[in-house]
Amino acid sequence: MDEPGRHPSLFSQHLPVRPSDEPPYLGRDVMDRGCAVYAIVDGLAQLGLADKVAALLHWLGRFEGLEKHLEEELDPTLCVRQIVLQQAAETPLAARQAASSRDSSWRNIVAAILEQPFVHTCSDWSGPDLRPRVVWDPLAQPFLEFLAEGRAGEDMATWMPEDGNPERARQSSLQLLAQGEGTL
Repeated sequence: MDEPGRHPSLFSQHLPVRPSDEPPYLGRDVMDRGCAVYAIVDGLAQLGLADKVAALLHWLGRFEGLEKHLEEELDPTLCVRQIVLQQAAETPLAARQAASSRDSSWRNIVAAILEQPFVHTCSDWSGPDLRPRVVWDPLAQPFLEFLAEGRAGEDMATWMPEDGNPERARQSSLQLLAQGEGTL
């Protein structure tokens, strides 16, 4: 039987990852990045939001690869895991299946995600003249596709605007909420 402390939870996500190279874990831990998506799925299911999994993961997939260009605490997948686990911790068990609670939980999750710095991250490819040739738009293109557009001799810049990117956050909110309703 698993140790209770080995399951993802709001508390355990703040503990250092404990991957033991010895059997049975062989270097894996439920709180490592590779398992974060499963914690997101499980957390949404606990909240009665299993029908939102595809929408959230589809949207989050647009940021895959960005974590390599950000500080660890800004990793999109880890940020979303933290938000979902926080919402699960704050939602009473008895309220989780009520339609109003599910809708409120989903809106809280979306709002918290859109406050995360990774949502506002900008990136572009530019040549020697430093003028951007290609600017990444996560609403139109996954980050990994953007990376593939780089050319020899170009530099990629990644930054966070001081004032954020409110229009991107607004569009992301509309996209996530619409996808969550099943109206792609």
